[in-house]
Amino acid sequence: MGGLFKFIGDVFKPILTIVVTIFLGAFLLSVFWPAADAWIIGHVPAWERLSPAILQVREWLGIHQPEPDPWWMFWRND
Repeated sequence: MGGLFKFIGDVFKPILTIVVTIFLGAFLLSVFWPAADAWIIGHVPAWERLSPAILQVREWLGIHQPEPDPWWMFWRND
């Protein structure tokens, strides 16, 4: 029976490694590139539940979103 568990573990280790790598890559992409975050949320709606974690990591790293211009500055072209 021990050989069966070792075999199953050997089969799932690479799959788990790939899944974790993709998840962490997507998380880092979401932290550093807000457009990618919006794209991921568009394709995986459950990803939106990670927004507080993404915002916290951005705060820790000092990455702040530029604030939009007020509505009355519609003519500004900077």
